[in-house]
Amino acid sequence: MKKLIISLILILVLSTPGCSFTALPMRREIDDLLLVEVLGLDKSNDGAGNHIITIASRILEQSEGGQTQQDGSGEEGKVSPGGKALITTTQGKTLFDAVRNIQNNTDKSLFWAHTKYLLIGEEAARDNIAKYIDFASRDHEFQLNCRVYVVKGTTAKELMMKFNQSEFYIADKLESLGRSYKLLGTSEELELVELMRFFDIHFGSARIPCIQLVNRESSQGQKAPDIESDGYAIAADLNLVSYIGRDISRGVNLIANKIDSSIVTVKDLTGEDVTLELIFSNTEAIPHFAGDVLEEITLKTTVVSNLGEIQSQVPSIYEENIEYMEAQQSSILENEIKRVLGVVREAESDCLSICDMIRLKNPVKWHKIEDQWINIMQYLKTHVVVESHIKKSYELDEPSGLKGKK
Repeated sequence: MKKLIISLILILVLSTPGCSFTALPMRREIDDLLLVEVLGLDKSNDGAGNHIITIASRILEQSEGGQTQQDGSGEEGKVSPGGKALITTTQGKTLFDAVRNIQNNTDKSLFWAHTKYLLIGEEAARDNIAKYIDFASRDHEFQLNCRVYVVKGTTAKELMMKFNQSEFYIADKLESLGRSYKLLGTSEELELVELMRFFDIHFGSARIPCIQLVNRESSQGQKAPDIESDGYAIAADLNLVSYIGRDISRGVNLIANKIDSSIVTVKDLTGEDVTLELIFSNTEAIPHFAGDVLEEITLKTTVVSNLGEIQSQVPSIYEENIEYMEAQQSSILENEIKRVLGVVREAESDCLSICDMIRLKNPVKWHKIEDQWINIMQYLKTHVVVESHIKKSYELDEPSGLKGKK
């Protein structure tokens, strides 16, 4: 009872008007806040070592004459027709300094708790990725589950500015890309806290999904800016060093057990195309030690697929046909995994988290080689084995038109 009375007295004292201290957060009206949903981080090319930030927030009301944006140099420009975002950008000696400078360009307080995406420009990523995420990971308003992308081939500022000329809002577009990863299996969404973990326990290595700016033909027959996924960026020693293209990036997801679904096209015994849908995959790393020396490792991947489409008019459920297609699928996926391993080794990075697999299999012996792991990985003999299993054909056991084929 005595403790309860003391607690009540403290609450009354701290909440009494006139006190200079309060344990409660300061109240802010939502109309006074600028809800930032996308934050772009870039390295300035002015030679002074400055940094650029670009923010995007959704336009809720369009005033006459349009919303305005500022580029940090004092120049104002109208948001392009059809633009869904209010884009503001400025620079500073540090990112924190740039944030304070951008606050001078708006009459609202920047609010970071709604930030969903961090976009890191290519030059900034080559400079030091960890330096560019420190501000976001340190500030109490940022959510650690916001997603991180590297912008391939350009700056985050340019991508955000140009995409705003389209009819779509950039945060909605990035959310759509995230949903497509579960269907294609060629990339993944990476949360800020996961990237921090990568750097801390994978020797400064990480794989970061990357996006790029492209031009597509619009419904009016004109070229319009768009954003598309392009595999992964590879980081080593905290810096961007290479890319894994979309043509083989599924190999990354296979090794890391990140496949929800994907499509593989093979041939049946007649030479016609058959589409297989991957519905399950699991990769196990099997280390082979001689004493305390890691001599080689086996990556054993098991995948399960269903028949998604058959273009010939012959039954594909015959055993010899199934085995023929399973062998092709295994060969295709083995090739992707081997090519990914080649790129990663050349980059001297463990962005595939192979060290985690070895540590879980044999933690005692792992700690004896941990300090030399990056050097060991470059020359480690690796066997890749893929076992494919085709299980179902959905609603049809025989293709359409089978009886009509002469």
